[in-house]
Amino acid sequence: MTPGLTRADVKIESPIKYENIPDLINSIVNYIFWVGLALAPLMIVIGALMIMSSGGDPNKVTTGRNIIIYACIGLAIILFAKGIIAIIRGVLGVK
Repeated sequence: MTPGLTRADVKIESPIKYENIPDLINSIVNYIFWVGLALAPLMIVIGALMIMSSGGDPNKVTTGRNIIIYACIGLAIILFAKGIIAIIRGVLGVK
């Protein structure tokens, strides 16, 4: 210890800015939601580019189509999950 400092003088601040676990979980869920919401259109564009640059190769067309389909399914799941959480909170009366 540095001379002149006592244990009472040393304070360690929490690096987590949330007061409780539900706020922390809500923040993580929102982060995942926004990342997924940003990635889905990007993946749709990548799938479209793959189809356009396929040059008639059926494997690349199929891969591009699958990327677009899975991106749309993922986007729907993300949106439905957020809606289901809101419905469950409303039914339980949680703010």
